[in-house]
Amino acid sequence: MINVDLEKCIGCGICKADCPTANIAIVEGKAVHGKVCLDCGHCLAVCPQNAVAQAGDYDPAEILNCEDPGKFAIEPERLLNFVKFRRSVRQYTDEPVTEADIAKILEVGRYTQTGANTQTLRYVVLTKDTLREITPVALKALAGLDVKSVDKKAMRMPPQYLDFQSIWIHWLSVYEKKKRDLLFHGAPNALLVVSRTGNEVDGCLNAGHLELMANALGLGVCMMGFGTFAFAVSPELRERVGLQAGESVIFMMVFGHPSVKYLRTVNRKKVHAAVI
Repeated sequence: MINVDLEKCIGCGICKADCPTANIAIVEGKAVHGKVCLDCGHCLAVCPQNAVAQAGDYDPAEILNCEDPGKFAIEPERLLNFVKFRRSVRQYTDEPVTEADIAKILEVGRYTQTGANTQTLRYVVLTKDTLREITPVALKALAGLDVKSVDKKAMRMPPQYLDFQSIWIHWLSVYEKKKRDLLFHGAPNALLVVSRTGNEVDGCLNAGHLELMANALGLGVCMMGFGTFAFAVSPELRERVGLQAGESVIFMMVFGHPSVKYLRTVNRKKVHAAVI
């Protein structure tokens, strides 16, 4: 909920106009909040008098004030080129990712938008030792999957994933014979985006921002669709990382310092878009 400092409030109505749930009224020249509040903070951010505060589990010290937020803007062409040079990294050095860098990645996830500001996501960071421990478990879960018994309608992953079992069997064989990890690529860390609601949309939005921050830190990332699927089909994996009843791994990514350097962008198919 929201608290309004009535001495500061001048009843300008800017917060009322910006409230997504029409939850604010101007009564006797002051902003009054109702009960239909999303805790989105728009009224706090837009108030010219700084008269609004969020109640509850929020730290006011985190708020940034800036007369010209535009100074944080990123040039469109620079952002586009940054995304164009993004690669899925599958080769990593042994250099550990610092706790400070991991904290920055999680922080951008915390500030990523969620539907109705529900903020239902949490994270599990996997260390190198944990990743090495679960690698054979994940490979065996994928290679040994009874694909005929899988309910394709209930799958949270594309049904086409089931066509890759021959590849998973090969990966398991390579791992058992050569200890080469073709699933998690020997990455030093992984990040699990977890939700109790199975909210794939929020998870995908979050994963995109997490990757951008990791790339901005000079780290390489590989989105783990197959890894995410392994957690969906393996109770042992879910138990190993402490998932609770009703929770799902919405998305998995591995990350670390890349041992490979990409020198140019690659081609993409033309965009298909309709203007109606």
